[in-house]
Amino acid sequence: MNTWVGPIIVLAIVAVAVVLAVIAINVAFRRAGARRALTYFFAALLVVWTLVPIYWLLNMALMYKTELLSVPTHLYPHDLTTSNFVRIFGGSATGPTGEELLPVGQAPAIKRGLVNSTIVALAVTALTVLVALPVSYALGRLQFRGRSGMLFAILLSRSYPPIAIVIPFSYLYIRWDLQGTLRGLILIYFTLTIPLFVWVMTGFFSSLPRTVEAAARVDGNTRWQTFYRVILPMSWPGIAVATAISFMVCWNEFAFAQFLAAGSPAQTFPPVLPAMFFQISMPTEMAAASIVGIVPPAILAYLFQRRIRSLNLVDPL
Repeated sequence: MNTWVGPIIVLAIVAVAVVLAVIAINVAFRRAGARRALTYFFAALLVVWTLVPIYWLLNMALMYKTELLSVPTHLYPHDLTTSNFVRIFGGSATGPTGEELLPVGQAPAIKRGLVNSTIVALAVTALTVLVALPVSYALGRLQFRGRSGMLFAILLSRSYPPIAIVIPFSYLYIRWDLQGTLRGLILIYFTLTIPLFVWVMTGFFSSLPRTVEAAARVDGNTRWQTFYRVILPMSWPGIAVATAISFMVCWNEFAFAQFLAAGSPAQTFPPVLPAMFFQISMPTEMAAASIVGIVPPAILAYLFQRRIRSLNLVDPL
């Protein structure tokens, strides 16, 4: 890569950030003064910081490799192509000079990884809802001794990095024949999703009005009937958000997938990407695969963004 690539990218980022910041400050000063101006300014910087890498990935994914390596660097595709997306799924394409571009060697691993990620994420998310929902209800609505300590212990299990427990899990999985299996990934992903789901839904359940639940009990409903007839319908927004977050956690998880399933038929999508830089560099194809991997969680985040912002994640009790 040419030595001018880095400075050009930095200058482009700075220019966009300055323009957005100026616009945001002008709007804010007209509306509510300096405090809101600062808020808009840092929000604009955060947007730029978040979107520029995604834009550059998309820019690379829509280029031929020869254009990506051209001098000076193109900030947008001059010869737009979708060949990289076709080739990562096993198809052939035509190059910039008419030559045939063969499918990417990792195409089978990419397709298998996407299927495995979907299976694991859906299974873990569904089972997490079944297991964690009653626990969240008990912690959020009932008063009993050790309630705060139990919630703290559940959240504490999520506080350490996954890499800290890979070695003992690897030992156990080898002994129990779970290494390199979808069953093994589903089991270990529960250590990530259940604490997160309990944290989110405990705060949501505790925020619901208790008068409605009391009225249902007065009408003769048991605790279980009150839960699924009254509390559950009121909780669907929170359940949907917690479910979406659990799915995204499973979809993006790398450490467990890399150490417990990489190279096996159960390999999920995240460990496939580093393999594309192992021997032969394939930056445009890797960018296309990265864009494909970003799409599902991005759609979920967009659909549930308002609900996610409205949840009480700071103090669930």
